[in-house]
Amino acid sequence: MKKLFKILFILLLSISVKAQIVVIDPGHGYGATTSDNPDGRTATEIETSLEVGLRTRTLIQNACSAWTVQMTRTTNLNSWISVNQRAQMANNWNADRLLSIHCNAGGGTGTETFYCTDSDTNTAPDIAFAQKIQNDMATNGAWNNRRCVEDNSFLAYHLGVLKYSSATGCLNEIGFVDSADATKLTSSTWRDTFALSYFNSLKSNLNVTCSSPLPGAFTLTATPECNGTTSQIKLVWTSSSNATSYDIYRNGALYASNITGTQYLNTYIIIGTSYTYSVKAKNATGTTNNSNGTLSATAITCPPGTFSLTVAPTCSGTTSAINLSWTASANATTYDIYRNGNLYAPDVTGTTFLNTYLITAGTTYTYYVKAKNSVGTINNSNGTTSVTAISCASKIAEDSTTVEPVIHIYPNPSDTFFNLEVKNLENKQLEYFILDSNGRVIKNSKHRLDNENFKQQIDISTLSSDIYIIRILIDNQEYIKKIVKK
Repeated sequence: MKKLFKILFILLLSISVKAQIVVIDPGHGYGATTSDNPDGRTATEIETSLEVGLRTRTLIQNACSAWTVQMTRTTNLNSWISVNQRAQMANNWNADRLLSIHCNAGGGTGTETFYCTDSDTNTAPDIAFAQKIQNDMATNGAWNNRRCVEDNSFLAYHLGVLKYSSATGCLNEIGFVDSADATKLTSSTWRDTFALSYFNSLKSNLNVTCSSPLPGAFTLTATPECNGTTSQIKLVWTSSSNATSYDIYRNGALYASNITGTQYLNTYIIIGTSYTYSVKAKNATGTTNNSNGTLSATAITCPPGTFSLTVAPTCSGTTSAINLSWTASANATTYDIYRNGNLYAPDVTGTTFLNTYLITAGTTYTYYVKAKNSVGTINNSNGTTSVTAISCASKIAEDSTTVEPVIHIYPNPSDTFFNLEVKNLENKQLEYFILDSNGRVIKNSKHRLDNENFKQQIDISTLSSDIYIIRILIDNQEYIKKIVKK
């Protein structure tokens, strides 16, 4: 007997659960403009209430097979339905809950909910339902919580749908269309949020647990890569069963939400920085399932970009020279200059270079430049350029107003050391090379100057007696001097 009673109880409970009928009433009627809407409402009010209602229905249908969802309208093209007609529709469907969705107007901001207990012998259900809808919408929608009240002054207007319906019901004004609230009301993401808030409020008020199948397991890969010269991290994951969208988390915080595909390119990154990523799959009710943990990826340095080189013969005073200039290469930190196929000047930081060393008028020289990034990856310029040096014997000295570096080397000759002294060098970069008679560099030093004078004693005591060349680079311009070791 007890077993039979238990079976009957479960059967009755099942019938009771399946009897849950929810009526969603998107207010404001039909039409897209105030001119064809008898209620005088705007397109935002008409469309927002309908769209949120439809999305609420979808959530219920996807998650709660034991519920029946009815809607007083499913399109903006219905003929006009009065409040009395909508109340009668709910009664004909034997509604357990009636949720009337509206948008406010007339000045103000925030959300508010109304209920009607006219002729009710038990007012508690309507009040509890209205308070649940109001409190959840204020919280989940991040709205100003205006009020949750019974307002009999509206009963002859849109609240009449509550007066003439026998269901437990309330009317929620989501927000104001003629204030800053409109930004949320017309946002697809926020409309999803409003619908999910209604759905969860209904579940709680009806004391019914509904769930969609959880998203299935899936795997994630995070790969640093380059798109040309742009560094990016590519996220790719396998499809999760039952998932409708995915949320991406970077460094533990939500970074991109409601992604409908299975890959994402993160380009807002800093080269050399390590990032952590995780992805959560979501089903129709927002239930999530994480991927296979958190992955780390470090943004890589991409190759230098293309650039162009210009080479022109010129004069430095009366000395023949070749002027090189090039456009900046993306990601490049320095440049190497090659003359006649050999490395001539490494790690140049600017985009110009004046070559005066061993330039003979009438001689042809070939040049090319390679850009280097911080990890040494190189990219050549647009090929090799040839140029013939011109004669500068008759060229008049440069404008006397130009301040040129003044170079002194002493004692010269010397058998132990000599002093290199340069004046007029404020805020410039100086580098010198000592070359033997075969052109080999035997000493090299680079200096960044913050005053106008430079002086350094250079030890040559270990060098063999010979004639040496000291090649001085000042802001990529060459100066050549001879020194004699006794």
